[in-house]
Amino acid sequence: MERQSPAPSKILRSQKGVALLMALFAMSLMTFIALEVSYDTSVDYIVAAQQVNRIKAYYAAKAGVEISLLRIMFYKQAMAGFGEALGPEASRLEVIWSFPFAWPPTLAGAKLNEVDKSMMKSVVSDSLMNAQYAATIAPESGKIDINDLGSDVKKLKASMIQQVVKIFESEVEHNEAFSDKYRGYNFQEIANNIADYIDEDSEGLNGGDESAPYRDFNEPGLQMPPNRPLRTVDELHQVGGMKDDFYNVLAPRVTVFGTKGINVNYANKDVLMALDESMTEEAVNRAIARRGNPKEGGPFKNDQDFFGFIGGFGVNTRSIQERKIPLLYDMEYNFRITATGLSGNVKREIVAVTYDYSNLTQRLADLLDQQKRDEQGVTVDPKNGNPPNKTKFKAAKGRPSVVYWEEN
Repeated sequence: MERQSPAPSKILRSQKGVALLMALFAMSLMTFIALEVSYDTSVDYIVAAQQVNRIKAYYAAKAGVEISLLRIMFYKQAMAGFGEALGPEASRLEVIWSFPFAWPPTLAGAKLNEVDKSMMKSVVSDSLMNAQYAATIAPESGKIDINDLGSDVKKLKASMIQQVVKIFESEVEHNEAFSDKYRGYNFQEIANNIADYIDEDSEGLNGGDESAPYRDFNEPGLQMPPNRPLRTVDELHQVGGMKDDFYNVLAPRVTVFGTKGINVNYANKDVLMALDESMTEEAVNRAIARRGNPKEGGPFKNDQDFFGFIGGFGVNTRSIQERKIPLLYDMEYNFRITATGLSGNVKREIVAVTYDYSNLTQRLADLLDQQKRDEQGVTVDPKNGNPPNKTKFKAAKGRPSVVYWEEN
């Protein structure tokens, strides 16, 4: 008996079902591919947009640094041209660098008339900068130059070593947690280790070979201590005997871009407190208030002015004078610029430090001359302060020298 073939209508219906399944599969595949392409495109777009924002934020921060360098240059030129004639009033020129600057400028609270506000808005709208930045300038001379612990000027070296010891002793006195851990600790030893790390000789100030604290270093070709100035404050971590607690105490109070002394007109509260055990919070707070207020006397002029003022609050000024701490009272030389750029949700920060080679070279020469005079028994009038305080300021020539640049 012969087998009958399926009816044509059934074959057609079967083929239609297969075609439908294939069409659905193809549509699903195309939908999946479209979604993947769309997702990848969106990710690429977001990444590209973030990269663009990073570039915008970076150049906005760089713009903040550049305008800060311009402000520093104008300040130094103004001081060179008018500082001596203005006398005590010269401190008013500090407004050129001291106030924070931001773009676009904020008008909230500004005392501007409608015409000025309209002009400001017009300038902002016409600007091609599609980003924001804020820049601040801070003085460096209010900190201790840690490299002075290895100075060729004997009195400067000795006084700065003792100043580091005083910083730790002051922390013990005013920080209960630190005191619980380190009361009775020999901070002279760690200060000497820092000096040995920097100075050029191989004789340890704590006795014996200065390489003794580094016997555990096994890196071939590495000389410890290196007997050179610190390049960054972070390098203090490599000093023998340096603990994190000690570093955290020193780091905010020291710099490697100092001015061969401590400028009391810019020094922060912690540095002033460490000048002597007799420095009280009242004396320091009143000194800081006075130097920032011309009506109360303004910045201190010399040793006699400063010691006379803090002596009125029970400070033992003779102890400070006997340690020969080089105190400065003139204008600021070195500056730290911090500029933050913002574009979209991306933030970039640049930190730069300027260094005034010409004026600081002259100051170091004055200190060496003073050392020579001391060795020869030549004295100076104490009413006029030390010779370095009276150094003739040289006018800035061109862009300030940038010796440190960090991008985040």
